[in-house]
This record gives sequence, C-alpha cells and structure tokens, in this order.
Amino acid sequence: MKILDIIGDNYFGKWTTARTGCRAVIIKDGKILMSYETKNDQWMLPGGGLEENETDEECVIREVAEECGVVIRSSPCVLQIDEYYEDCKWLNKYFLAEVTSETDRHLTEAEIEAGMEPRWMPLGEIFQIFSTHQEYEGVDEMRRGMYYREYTALREILLSELPESIRAKVSGKDFRIDDLGKSGSRIFLFDDCVLKCERILHPADMEAGSIHDAAAAKEAPFQEDQDQTVEVMRWLSGKLPVPEVLAYEKDEKYRYLLMSRIEGAVACDPYYMEHPKEMIPILADALKLLWSIDISDCPRKTDIDTVLAEAEYRVRNDLVDLSDTEPETFGEGGFKDAEELLSWLKENKPSYEPVLSHGDFCLPNVFIKDGKLSGLIDLGNTGTGDKWMDIALGYRSLKHNADGTWGGKVYPHIRPEELFEELGIEPDWDRIHYYILLDELF
Repeated sequence: MKILDIIGDNYFGKWTTARTGCRAVIIKDGKILMSYETKNDQWMLPGGGLEENETDEECVIREVAEECGVVIRSSPCVLQIDEYYEDCKWLNKYFLAEVTSETDRHLTEAEIEAGMEPRWMPLGEIFQIFSTHQEYEGVDEMRRGMYYREYTALREILLSELPESIRAKVSGKDFRIDDLGKSGSRIFLFDDCVLKCERILHPADMEAGSIHDAAAAKEAPFQEDQDQTVEVMRWLSGKLPVPEVLAYEKDEKYRYLLMSRIEGAVACDPYYMEHPKEMIPILADALKLLWSIDISDCPRKTDIDTVLAEAEYRVRNDLVDLSDTEPETFGEGGFKDAEELLSWLKENKPSYEPVLSHGDFCLPNVFIKDGKLSGLIDLGNTGTGDKWMDIALGYRSLKHNADGTWGGKVYPHIRPEELFEELGIEPDWDRIHYYILLDELF
C-alpha cells in the first residue's frame, strides 16, 4: 500500500490530534459512485470517519451504505493519504469496491441539511471536477484541500492499475480522462501520448446480472479486436500519419495501448467548420492518401461480407439501437425493423472497389495542423474495404456537422457535395445510401 503526504501551508510542524477516514472508489461501466451535496454543489468520494472498535473495512462498508444506500464488497486498503493542517493529522484510506446489493440510506442531520445524495458520474467528468482544486485557493480552502486530496487519490489509484511497463512511461505526467462508455473502457490523454484501456469482454460477464454487462458480453465476439488494430497501426507506420504504438500490454481484464498523440485540431473544430475551403480539400487529401496505400499485405480484411456478418450478429443479439439512426431509416416510408434492413442489405450488395478503408471516416477522426492533414485516429475498423464506405461516412459526417445534427450549430455556408468535387468523382448515390444504411446497424 502506498502512503502519500499532503502538508498544508498552515501546518504547525507537529500534530496533537488525529482522525482516520475511509473512502471507496467504485467504478462501473465507465462511471464512479459519488456523494454529492446539492446545497453546496460539492462532490466527494463516499466514506467517512472511523468509529471506535471498527476496522477500516467495516468503516468504508458502513459509510457507503449510509450515504449511498448500497452494500459493497471492498478490497484491502490500496492507498493512504495523510494530510497535515494546523495541529491535526488526517489519515485518509482508500479502498476499491464493487456494489453487491442495495440497502436503506441513513444520513446525519448535517448530510440531510447539505442535501447529500448518491450520483453515478462519468469518471472523466468527476476527475475533471477534482482537477479544478487550485481555483478554490483563498476562496474555499476546505473544498480546495478536499478536491486536491480526491484528485490525488484517483490519479494514484487509476495509474496503479496499469502494467508496470506502461506506468513507467507515463509516470509524473498530467492527464485527463475520456470515458468510452458502457464497456467500462477509458482513455487517458497525456500531453504527448494517449493510453487506451479497453476492457476484455467475456461471456461470463453476463453473470453479473446487469443489463449493460449482458449487452457488453453479447458484443464480445465482435468487439473491436485491438490485437489486430495494433498490427494494422504498426503496418501503417511510415505509410500514413497515424499514432505510433509506444507500448501494448494485456492482462485478464484489459488491453492497454499506449500511442503517440496526433497534433492539431479535429476537422469539425469550429475554426475549420467556419473555413470549409480549407477543411474539405484536406478531407479529400486524406481519402486519396488512404487509397494510395498498397493493400496486398494488409493484415485486416473489412470487406462487405465481413461487415455484413458482424451486422447480422448484432441484429440476432438485439444490439442495434434504433433510436440512434437517420429519421427516415425506420418507420413510415422506411424499414419495419433491423431484420428487414439486414435482409435488404444482403440482397443489394454493391460492387466492390477494394482500397485501404479507414472504416470510420468522420470529421472527429481527421486531424489538421498548419493547413495540412496531420493524422488519422480511431483505427479500430481500418483494413481492406470498399472505397465507397469511407466516401459515404465522410459525406454524412460533413453533412450532419454542417446542418447541426451533430454539434448543434448550423453552418449554412458548407456544401457537403464539395467533397466529391475535391475528389474529382461523381457521387454514386446508390452506394452512398447503401453504406449509410449499413452503418445504421452499428
């Protein structure tokens, strides 16, 4: 167990009183359980003070039950942070835990007055909140100290779970977290590199009894194959401006991919949306560069039959989210359901023009710097595929970023058809329509 010291500016140099507190770090599906004071807009990890004749583990279990109304299974203490203020020493012990059941909450009068309630928060969002600790200096010293302590605790605990080879490469670097959603995977964003921690899903995950766990486990056979993604990234090194693989490790729960960070701004950055004459030619250049790569030894195949096989699996296992589709795809004038769309797709396969396909060619995955393409990211579906898949998804991304569907702001001066003009091709609307429909099943 690691022990860290935080010494306040007002520390007298020695302490005469001490108090121990025990707090739980409970992370599930990319979210962390927090105690939130609604009256003060203040967050904290659930937990509290150690009572007489109580073990540390008993304390954290009791406190979380009282504050959050859940029963937890706790690990041994994973981190201790000792704080020194005036003549006091505060021992803060942190435990990794998981929820096993629900129970009744029992709040103190002070907690009731503060409006304390449990909240599941995206891990990246709460980490960002705690990182604002310096903003409270001289304004709210109690909150500053608490947020700094919780920020330090989360940082240490999250990094301590990484393989030693990767932890050594990122030690001492500041970072923020982007959550990847229901799978419990996450991304650490450092100044010069990015760490993607992808949860390895197993059918046994369904035993957890959670709807999200069950859905995630169903996706396991076709989850993004990061082993193959790493192989593709290494194969593309020197051929395309893609992230460099700095390290790749696996354990029983996660795959850890550490890669260099692409510099620049995404193509949907407000500047480029306001300057489409700069942005659209770069999108076209990115597509042409992809298509220029010799695919004779490409390590991954993403042709129409491969993609349709995954689409069929998703339909059969009820993994298609019909609420996240184009409004005209389903319902009146469209398809009855995902099954009917799948049948149509299988019966109307277009001709195939094999190229190196990005697989998810959209504005957020294209980076621009100094007026030029600086890199392509999110290569989880990159491989030998149909030329028109990237054209279709790129056109749709440009169209919906311009019309406000994605991002909320409308850019009326953008004409998405300029992409075809920059590519020097006539749009094949049948194939564009086909691949947009195919993407509805993902």
